[in-house]
Amino acid sequence: MRKISHQKGTTLIEIMVAIVVMAIGLLGLASLQLNALKYQKTASQRSEAVQAAYDLGERMRANWLISSDPSKYSQDRADNEARYKYDAYYSTTIALDRSALPNNCAILMSNSAGCDAKKIADNDKMAWLRMLELRLAGGAGLILPVTTGTSVSSFDITVMWKEQGLTSTDPACPGNAAAPVGVRCFTLRYTI
Repeated sequence: MRKISHQKGTTLIEIMVAIVVMAIGLLGLASLQLNALKYQKTASQRSEAVQAAYDLGERMRANWLISSDPSKYSQDRADNEARYKYDAYYSTTIALDRSALPNNCAILMSNSAGCDAKKIADNDKMAWLRMLELRLAGGAGLILPVTTGTSVSSFDITVMWKEQGLTSTDPACPGNAAAPVGVRCFTLRYTI
């Protein structure tokens, strides 16, 4: 009778194969975790953008003095031409002079302490643009009136921010925003 010889080293090969399979699985899990973090940041920025757009819309609606001329919230021609150029845009738009506003203008909301609709609108725009700059990576905003005939009854409020990993232009960005590659946009049409 012949004696059956056992192969030597099979257990070692099985263990090595198991380690390789496990390493591939762990790399896959790490990749999933990294993607989850990336998408969480994207979702967080989108949420901030939506909240910011509604915030400005509610500021506009709360400024009851604006009912006579809602175009006071739209950006002037120079701001619209600068649109989404980080350095130029911030230097001209966020540099609204807060000292020109009465100290209680943002709170008072009445024509008494020198707060007219334009000053309240300027204060609202300045606070909103600063909020975008602080909360979003490369955050900026664009406010354009939507005219029906000769009157302005609503605005397109566009919030723009830099999104890491975005390698194309966002089709959601309005054409007049001139947003470069890597910028994500959210636009809300708000009726006063």
